Amino acid sequence: MSNQFKAGDLAIIVGANFLTQNIGKSVELSAFVQDGDLYAGPDGSLYRHSDIGCWVVRGEGVQFRADEGVYEGFGICEPRHLMPIPGSTAPTENKSQAVPV
Repeated sequence: MSNQFKAGDLAIIVGANFLTQNIGKSVELSAFVQDGDLYAGPDGSLYRHSDIGCWVVRGEGVQFRADEGVYEGFGICEPRHLMPIPGSTAPTENKSQAVPV
């Protein structure tokens, strides 16, 4: 199943290659990063992604492992390891027409 996630969507982590303790956590998708992209952690530290395309996710209890240690509150997740939470997709730009009153 292919999901068309966008930043701001909510999802549940349903799989992991390494940090299996993140499975079952609900997260908000922040940004999609690909090999070579830079992204910021919650403390402002910059990280360079060096793998297949993944979502930077944020959520309570989510863990991220870096050379300096383990951090909580954000992580990286492959799209195949995410399941959307129904009804929680980020709203798309709404171009409604004005209705005369």
